[in-house]
Order: sequence, then C-alpha cells, then structure tokens
Amino acid sequence: MPQRRQFLLGACAALLPLPLLAQTAAQTQVQTTNVVDALAAAGNYDNFIEMVSRAGAVDTLRGAGPFTVLAPDNAAMAKMPNALREMLNPSTGGSGAQGQSPDRLRLGAFVNMHILEGRYTLAELMGRVTQVKTRNGNQVEFNGMQGNTIQAKIVGDSGFGVGGITIPLSPITLGARETVCSNGVLLPISEPLIQ
Repeated sequence: MPQRRQFLLGACAALLPLPLLAQTAAQTQVQTTNVVDALAAAGNYDNFIEMVSRAGAVDTLRGAGPFTVLAPDNAAMAKMPNALREMLNPSTGGSGAQGQSPDRLRLGAFVNMHILEGRYTLAELMGRVTQVKTRNGNQVEFNGMQGNTIQAKIVGDSGFGVGGITIPLSPITLGARETVCSNGVLLPISEPLIQ
C-alpha cells in the first residue's frame, strides 16, 4: 500500500505543473500587449483610438506606464454631443463644423481625461469610494458601493474642460471585463467623460 500511495502522489505531482503552465502562458499573452494595441485588437474602439492618435498620445500609451484607460467604445462615443465630437475630431477634410481645424487643446484634454496614472482593476475599485486624478488634472470618483456596479464621475472643478458640460458616466458593471495589459489596464465605460 505505501508503494501505491507513493506512485499516486508522484503521478499527481507530475500532472500538477501542466495546468499551471497553461495558466501562465495565457496570462503572459495578455500581459505582452500594451493598452493601445489591446484597444485596437478589441475592434470596437476605433473612434477613441483615432482621437488618441490625433492627440499624440499613442506613444505615451505604448510606454512603460502603468496606465488605466477609461475606454469608451464606439457606441459610447456616439453618445457624445455631435458638435463637440466634430470639434474634437472633424470627420471630413480636417476642418471642424465651422470650417476650423480641430481644437488640439480640447482634444488633448479629452483624451487625457480618460487616462489615469497607475493600475486600477475593477476588483480594486469594488466595495469602496475612490478618487483618482486623471492625466488632465480632473478628479474621477469611482463609487463601488452600489451593489455589483461601479459608477464613475468627474468631481470638483479641476482640470481643463472640453465641453463646458458634464455628462454623467453610466455604471461600469463587473460583467464588463477589464483587459490587463503589459503597461496597464483597460476599463470599458459606457459614456465618455466630458467636463
């Protein structure tokens, strides 16, 4: 009986590393992608990526970080007021709604309002109220005390505004998965942050 027990223990020990190796490979694959490339790979963040590119923030977001990007997908970007969207990212010929070039200052403010220095996951934001400063200087308050949702909004009057109005951010639910990247985290949001 002792020999059989040793054999079974040895067989179990030999099989144990296989699932661990598979899990490590999957984690490494996710972690080798930076936040910009992860947005592009997702396929539904084209409008936000275009604004990130026009604002000159692509190289920054491919850098060391860590960053947390509050990422509005194409459906979320469609909720932005048309005049503001056209001012920040003209759709034709490089000119805005009134025949002007894009407002680079407001475009940079808009993009940087969606970037946090540091790594914040949904698990870290759940069950508490947390305030974090954006790269634009705005304070974003995450309220994870609302059951299984996390709500976020800009609080106070810090940072450069992009539109003169604040559109409240719809809740980020735990069902909306974050993407952990080599240089940060992507948190999908249902509406863009505008102040």
